[in-house]
Amino acid sequence: MNNNDFELKLEHEWLQEVLKETQKQLDEKRNSREKLKSDAIDMQRELWENVGSLSIGNGLDQIVDFVQSVNTMKIQKRSHEFTKKLEKKYEKMLLAPYFARMDFVEKGEEKPEKCYIGVSNLINDNFDFLVYDWRAPISSMFYDYEIGEAEFKCPEGTVEGKLILKRQYKINNGKIEYMFDSNLKIDDEVLQDMLSKSTDSKMKTIVTTIQREQNKVIRNEEYKNLIVQGPAGSGKTSVALHRIAYLLYKYREKITPQNIVIFSPNDIFNEYISSVLPELGEDNMSQTTFKEYMDKALGGQFNKENYSEMMEYILGSQKEADYEIRKNSIKFKASMEFIDLLKGYVNIQEKRNRNFKNIMFKGSLVISLQDLEELFFKDYVKLPLKRRLEKIRERILFLLKPHEEQRIKEVADELKNSGSYINISEVMEHSRARVRDELKDTYYEINRITRFDLLFIYKKLFEKLEFFLRDLNISYNEREIREIRNYTLEKLNNRKLNYEDQISLLYLKGALGDIPKTSEIKYVIIDEAQDYSALQYEIFYQLFNHANMTMLGDLNQSINPFMNVGDYKNISHIFTEDNTCIINLTKSYRSTMEITKFSRRLLNKELSVEYVERSGDEPVLLGFSDEEAIKEKLLDDIKIYNKKNYKSIGIITKTAKEADEVYSYLKDKIDVRAIMKDDDEYVNGTLVIPAYLAKGLEFDVVLIYNAGDENYSCEEERLLLYTACTRALHVLCVYYCGKRTLLLK
Repeated sequence: MNNNDFELKLEHEWLQEVLKETQKQLDEKRNSREKLKSDAIDMQRELWENVGSLSIGNGLDQIVDFVQSVNTMKIQKRSHEFTKKLEKKYEKMLLAPYFARMDFVEKGEEKPEKCYIGVSNLINDNFDFLVYDWRAPISSMFYDYEIGEAEFKCPEGTVEGKLILKRQYKINNGKIEYMFDSNLKIDDEVLQDMLSKSTDSKMKTIVTTIQREQNKVIRNEEYKNLIVQGPAGSGKTSVALHRIAYLLYKYREKITPQNIVIFSPNDIFNEYISSVLPELGEDNMSQTTFKEYMDKALGGQFNKENYSEMMEYILGSQKEADYEIRKNSIKFKASMEFIDLLKGYVNIQEKRNRNFKNIMFKGSLVISLQDLEELFFKDYVKLPLKRRLEKIRERILFLLKPHEEQRIKEVADELKNSGSYINISEVMEHSRARVRDELKDTYYEINRITRFDLLFIYKKLFEKLEFFLRDLNISYNEREIREIRNYTLEKLNNRKLNYEDQISLLYLKGALGDIPKTSEIKYVIIDEAQDYSALQYEIFYQLFNHANMTMLGDLNQSINPFMNVGDYKNISHIFTEDNTCIINLTKSYRSTMEITKFSRRLLNKELSVEYVERSGDEPVLLGFSDEEAIKEKLLDDIKIYNKKNYKSIGIITKTAKEADEVYSYLKDKIDVRAIMKDDDEYVNGTLVIPAYLAKGLEFDVVLIYNAGDENYSCEEERLLLYTACTRALHVLCVYYCGKRTLLLK
C-alpha cells in the first residue's frame, strides 16, 4: 500500500468515526424531541383535567396554576424548536460533516492538532472537537494562511504556530468523492469545480471556497463601518451573508437575526439570497428594500412612483417634453447641494416663529404666548420639531383639562336646575356635548400652532426655492431651478410623488422627528451600495447611527446614471475615517475569462482586477436587420442552450417595455417566465428581465436583447450594459439591431 492509499484509508476511517458520532447525537436529539412532545401532551391533558375552565369563582389559586402551566408549555415549545434545529444540523452533517482539514503545531508544542472544518461544530462526550465550525477562531487560519507560519486570535489572546498540512475534501452522501492537499489558497480544484456548475434559483454558500480577501471582510471587527468595493462576481453579497452568519455565531449571547437587517436592491434579490443563512445553520435576518421601508414610513396618502417606474422613465422616455427637466430634477435632488439645502431648511423650520397666541377658553387664559414660546425655544428646544410640537400640544391639553371639567360642572348644574332631563347620565352627556362645541375655536387654535404637515413643509421649500438657496449661500442655475421648482410643485399639487421626492420627504420626516428610532437593530448590511444617493445614506444614518454598517458595492455597476453615490468620498462626512474602513475585493469569480475581458471593454478604462482563469466560449456579438429577427434568433438559441442542460438562461432587455415584447413573442413557443417589477417572484429556468432588475443575479447563459446604437445610445447607459453583461457565468450572446452600440468598441 503506497502513502496515498494509506492516507485515504485513514481518512475513510476518520470519516466513519465522525459519522458515527453524528448519528449518535442525532438519535439523542430525536429521542429528546419525542420526549418533549410527549411531556407537552401530558401537560396539556393534565391542565385540562386538573385546572379545567377558568372562572373567578374558582379562586386565585386556579389562575396561578394555569399561568404556571402555560409558562411551562412555552418553555417546552422553545426547547422543542431548538432541538429540531439541532436535528437538522446533524442531518446535514451526515451528508457532508466537513470540507477541510489543517494540521497545526502550536508554538512550544511538538504534536500537531488535526483540525477538521465544517459548517458546524461537532464535539464528543469528552469535549474533543471532531469538527470545528468554519467561524471558530482557529478555522480562520484555513482561509488566511498557506503552509508555514500562522496564527489566530481567540479570547485568551493570539495563538502562534505552524500549518504543516492543508487538505480539502468533496464529501457527498457521507462518502469522500475526492481529496487533495493544497499549500496555496483555497482555489483551483474546489473553486473551479464550484464555478463550473450551473446556477439555479437560489444563491449558494461559499463556505468551502472563501478567499483570504473575502475572509478579511467576513471577520472584520475593528471598524464600526465597512465599505466593500468589489468588481462584478467578486462575491460581495455572499460575503455579506457569511459575515452575518459569523456575527450570529460569535455573538450568539448578544444578538439574534432580529437584530440584523439587510437592504437588498429589490424583492427579487431578497428571494434569491433567502436560502444562504439556513444552509449555514442560521435563521434568516430581516430582509427589506429601501422602497419597502419608504412606503411604510410615508403611508398611502400619495400616488407614489416606484423605483422600476423611475428607471423605465429614465431609460425609455428621452423624447418626452419634460424629460430634460425631470432628469435635472433627479440630479439636483441627489446632489450634495440639495443635502445642504435640506439641512439648512430643517434648521430654519426648527427656529422659525410659529406665530403663537394666547390660548383662551371662555375668557380664561389657559397658557400665554410667552409660555408657549418658552416651551418651544427653550424647554423643548433639544427635541426635533415634530416631537416638540407634540409635547407642546400635550402641555396645552393638560392645562386645558381643569377649565374643561369646571365648565362641564357649570353646565351640568344649569341643566339639573332646569328640570328638563330625566337622570344625571343624560345631564352629563348633554353637558359634555355643549362644552365640546364651545371648545371648537380653542382646539382650532391648538391644532394651528402644533400642526405638522410634511407635504405642506416640503411644498413650502419649493415655493420659495430660490430664496432658500440664496439664504443658505448655495449657488444655482436660475433657469434649471425655476423649471425644477415648477415641475415639482405641479406634481405635489396633484399628490403625485416621484421617486426622488419620496427620498427627500423621508429625509425631512426623519430630520424633523417623525420616524421612530430602531435601537433593536445592531448590524445593517447595505447591498448594491453604489445605487444609493448620498441623501439616502443620510437617511440610513438617521435610522441606524448606533448600528454597525457594512456597505457592499461596485461603482462600475451604477445602473441609475442620475441617482447614485458617485464616489464613496461623498459619504465620508457620514462615515468618518476613524471608524470606517474601505476594503477592496480584487478578484472576480463569476464569469469565464472570455466574458470578463469582453465586459471590461464597456468600461472604457483599465481595471487592476484579477479573475479566475476559467476558460469558456468567446462571447457572441451578432447584428440583425430588425427586432423580429433578433427574437427569432433568441428562440433558436434558447432551444440550443436548453438541450445543453444549462439550468438558467437570462434574456436581459434594457427596459420592462422591451421585456414585455420579448416575453409576448416567446411565451407560447417555449417555457419562459418574465420579471417586470421589482416585487415579482424570482424563478429559475428561462427568464426575461430588464437590466436594472437583474443586478445581483447571475445566469448560466445571458442573451442581451438589442444592444444597437439606437437603444444603448448615450454615455449614461454604459454601466447599465456592463452590469447586464456581467450577469453571465458561462455563455454571453449580444444581439443588436442596425449598428452595434458605440459603447462596445
